[in-house]
Amino acid sequence: MSQHEENFKTLWAEYSKLVLKELDRMNNNYETLRENIENINFKLNDVKNTEKSLQDVKIWQEKINEVWSPSQMKEAKDEIYRQKNRWTATIAILLFVQVIIGILVSLKTFF
Repeated sequence: MSQHEENFKTLWAEYSKLVLKELDRMNNNYETLRENIENINFKLNDVKNTEKSLQDVKIWQEKINEVWSPSQMKEAKDEIYRQKNRWTATIAILLFVQVIIGILVSLKTFF
């Protein structure tokens, strides 16, 4: 074999090692990119699910507001408390009247 052929084989061996190293590096980059894309797709699905949930809540809120607005809810709550207080006062008055009548009846039986 001539010197030229040996140099060519040596250079070819070095070149093939460099090519294999570059292919390995590109494969690693490809795997990293693929993993990153999978993570991005996973996060994108989370965002889409959150967006869908948000839209569902908005639709529900619109339906509720059509039926019963927040101001109507507050008015109804206030009215319930007013009625509750009226019933409490009514019961207190009735109890007071019953006690008075009971005292009068017991006094009448003594005199």
